[in-house]
Amino acid sequence: MKSARILFPAVLLASMTAAGASAQVLGDVAQGWSIQGSDPIEIVFGGRLVTKYHAGFEEGKPYFYPIMGPSGENMTRHWPMNETFEDEERDHPYHRGMWYGLGDVNGCDFWSRPESPGADAAVDSDKQYGVIRHRGMNGVIIRGSTITIKTRSDWLDAGDAEKRVCSDRREFTLFYREDGSLVLDLTLRLIADAGDITIGDGEEGGWAIRTIPTLRRKGAVATGRLLSSEGDKDGEAAGWRAAWVDCHGSDRAGNALGIALFDHPENLHAPTWWRVTDHGLLAANPFARGNFEGDPGAEAKDGGTVLRNGESLTFRYRTIFHEGGPESAGIAEAYEAFVAK
Repeated sequence: MKSARILFPAVLLASMTAAGASAQVLGDVAQGWSIQGSDPIEIVFGGRLVTKYHAGFEEGKPYFYPIMGPSGENMTRHWPMNETFEDEERDHPYHRGMWYGLGDVNGCDFWSRPESPGADAAVDSDKQYGVIRHRGMNGVIIRGSTITIKTRSDWLDAGDAEKRVCSDRREFTLFYREDGSLVLDLTLRLIADAGDITIGDGEEGGWAIRTIPTLRRKGAVATGRLLSSEGDKDGEAAGWRAAWVDCHGSDRAGNALGIALFDHPENLHAPTWWRVTDHGLLAANPFARGNFEGDPGAEAKDGGTVLRNGESLTFRYRTIFHEGGPESAGIAEAYEAFVAK
């Protein structure tokens, strides 16, 4: 087993020391949170795997896979990381587990990828692609019932590996609710530190997950249903605007479960636009106004969302992997608790 390679800047060390003895690094493998490995970073609770964070050097961006839900089953699509599940559609190979990406930053696509083996359809060969390069960890803090992992990434022009477009800092916090639901929080700061950046309007982008086939809306094993904070139900949620969306149904064994994704009210353009497709994509995308509200050129006419050199944008999201439906899991109440923090 590889040992964890963790870098702790002085400021983080100071904050951890000030926090007292409750702040631990690497953790209690037998009973509490622990991490091991460097790529992927394995996140474990009580000796059982919870998730893995992959650097994604070959795939073009970091991602979580698998993510083990309350029933003990992975709640993301396995393909293309694991090709042994025959009931999974082999489309969009860049939909890997749970990830963050944007479809247009200075003309580079940091969401999709050029066609790869197993893809159903070709990706535009004339498109300019980008890669989000995981640069390492800024620290791990285990305090009580939570674990926080901090990472840094560079966004690079795929055509010129030396050309950095921007960067990000990510903070992931995981914990379990009293009902056994797994919570995964993301705070992401996108930084224009290599010149100005323009984020274009489009349907592809944001904090996203590709669900297991049983949570799809359509398909041989599909049981998925949708509910939003605005009371929207089912249908293909392309352009819903809501504080949260819950996708629920059952797993392969018939256990009722769901995935709720929360947008924070302080995020840009909150409440966000949602893209929830019949094939199992759930994405919160704040850069989709023109695309989803009937005027594809709306933001383009204004020059898109511009960050000047030195500026940054911060986004906060919460994802809950829960048993039962949104009502029994108390998703509406959980959202209020999230925004009250």
